[in-house]
Amino acid sequence: KMIMSRPAIILFGDSITQQGFSAAANSGWVGLLSNAYTRRADVLNRGYSGYNTRHAVNLLPTVFAKEMNPKSTLFVTVFFGANDASLPGEREHNQHVPIEEYEQNLRTIVTDIGHKLKETPIILITPPPLDEHAWDKYC
Repeated sequence: KMIMSRPAIILFGDSITQQGFSAAANSGWVGLLSNAYTRRADVLNRGYSGYNTRHAVNLLPTVFAKEMNPKSTLFVTVFFGANDASLPGEREHNQHVPIEEYEQNLRTIVTDIGHKLKETPIILITPPPLDEHAWDKYC
């Protein structure tokens, strides 16, 4: 017997995506999504810890092959920005990406995926804004 094929949901992002299958029951966003689509779609986690949009642009040919079938992909999420938003020189492996480059990288990512997967919905997820004053007060 052949294994029945299901449509795919492709999650492309940084460590927030990679670690989205949390060890704690029902607490990771990828695990919750996978549970919601049980027996209806295969959730493909393509999260890369420590990566920013600059890295993601270079990964596009690997993650999204030219021969992908748009009819077999339900939707794609693109979730980058936490590493891009780190302050310049803040970490050992400077992950900071200037906002203008971040914007262009996201445009490149969405355009590339759109060309390969035609009319497949692409959902952009970015980190929320941060109120530094409130954060400092709370912490």
